[in-house]
Amino acid sequence: MQLDELKKSMSTLEQVLAKTDSDIKINVSASQTAKTKILKKIRQGFVSCIIIAVVFAAMAFGNIESQSFPNYLKIGMAVCLAVGAVWYIFVYTQLSHIDIAALPPAKLFSRTANIKLMMISGEVFFIVCLAVFFTLLSQSFWNYNQTAFWAMVATLLFAVVFGIVHTWPQYIKLFRDLNSIKE
Repeated sequence: MQLDELKKSMSTLEQVLAKTDSDIKINVSASQTAKTKILKKIRQGFVSCIIIAVVFAAMAFGNIESQSFPNYLKIGMAVCLAVGAVWYIFVYTQLSHIDIAALPPAKLFSRTANIKLMMISGEVFFIVCLAVFFTLLSQSFWNYNQTAFWAMVATLLFAVVFGIVHTWPQYIKLFRDLNSIKE
């Protein structure tokens, strides 16, 4: 399956490289649909970050379960999620300012490549933040609440598998569709 997609992508790339900017026609309707769906996913990420950041901040200020879940972890996670929300706003504004119909194809490909790079770099940053957070949290849970530790491990495994199997392929497809060319 992936080999066929790679062959098709290489064929499309060869066609694009063989043509000039005036020969390439962007499939505007497919690109606009993909842009709308990506913007929706970014809004969902922003809202999720804000809600969870507020929950962690409330837990820290309410001093809830401070023995097994220290306040410094709650505050750190709230700050990391707030930074994530700001990052989502930045990516959202960058993508929303792209006018697919008006840009020449080379410029569109360049701008969407920058958006992809921003998405990947932001995701890597937040994966590192989550790895540090869960490493510190797992030590506290192991010492004070082993049931919560195993529940956390199971949830993390589910989240990783779900992300790899379901979420990432959707983003890959949407970003491919964002640069779709009329054949």
